[in-house]
Amino acid sequence: MTRLTLAFCLLAGAAGCTGFRPVGPLARALPTDPGQSDPAKNTSPEPIVLAAPPPTPPLNLVDPSDVTATDPYAAAQKLLSEIEGDRKTIPTAPRTAEVSRYKNGVKQN
Repeated sequence: MTRLTLAFCLLAGAAGCTGFRPVGPLARALPTDPGQSDPAKNTSPEPIVLAAPPPTPPLNLVDPSDVTATDPYAAAQKLLSEIEGDRKTIPTAPRTAEVSRYKNGVKQN
């Protein structure tokens, strides 16, 4: 009688306890949603990586030989215009990465 009661309890527990999932390294991976049954659909695509444009070479308007003791202010003015020209040629920063959301293999907006 005790074996029959034990068997009945085990069968009732196995049939009614569907909320419990096995854990551990040897447990099978069970999908939690019916839409997640195919793991290939849930993987994200490879990111698109573009090469950065080469930097523009700096202007070279003032040489050390241009600076003289007679007129240092003209060399300083040329140097300021050189720095301003270099500042204008700096490219804008690239946009941050765009994140695409996929659900069941369909891209979401």
